[in-house]
Amino acid sequence: MSTLYSYTYSSEGHGPWWGIRCPSHMYQNIVNRVQETDRCFVYLTSVRGDTLAVAIEGPHSDEQCNTIFAPEWVLSRLGIEEGDSVTMDPILEAPPNAELVRIQPITVASVENPIFVEGLTQALNQLGILQEGILSAIVDPSMPELHEFLVENLNPAKVCLANGDLNVDLVSAVDYEEADTFKYNASPMEEEFIRGNGRPNTPLPPDPISSPLVPVSTTLPTMFVPFSGKGYRMSDYSKN
Repeated sequence: MSTLYSYTYSSEGHGPWWGIRCPSHMYQNIVNRVQETDRCFVYLTSVRGDTLAVAIEGPHSDEQCNTIFAPEWVLSRLGIEEGDSVTMDPILEAPPNAELVRIQPITVASVENPIFVEGLTQALNQLGILQEGILSAIVDPSMPELHEFLVENLNPAKVCLANGDLNVDLVSAVDYEEADTFKYNASPMEEEFIRGNGRPNTPLPPDPISSPLVPVSTTLPTMFVPFSGKGYRMSDYSKN
């Protein structure tokens, strides 16, 4: 088994947000065994059995012979702490290319970036591999903030390569809420004016909300969420 640390503990103090680095001898062994793909992917498995498919960016230069360095989101996804043990198994047979996936942002803020579509396309290409569950990604290189997405309905398998044409069903964010309908309540002064400037015998007009003869629906303005509930082919926007 190996120990897993975030890049903060490496001699360089940083690394790629989308992949891991392992000792040179481990990396070379995996490269020699994987021959069907240009990139190397592995399964990291925690002691409690949680597994994550992730790309290997390359070897690290630190002296620790059994240490793997990874982005912090990898530790969070596996539910482990710095220095916990993991097993690393190479993915020898390339998974199928992803054809369809449902992606739901956790927060509306993730889709407000003007280059969101292009940024997500690039992020998926950098990750290289998709797995159902929580996905963390940087969608704007100029603002290196991780955004979280829920990946569901990944076809044709639970783990796929993010290659080729990928049809993405991008839906509204988890924290997006439709505006509630409301009924306008007139103030006493407005009611007095409606009644005819204080004439108590002037009847009020029928309430348009409650009257069964006049179906009226009044809603607050709703927030616009780009791509809500629609399918998009990411390659239509950007091909890398």
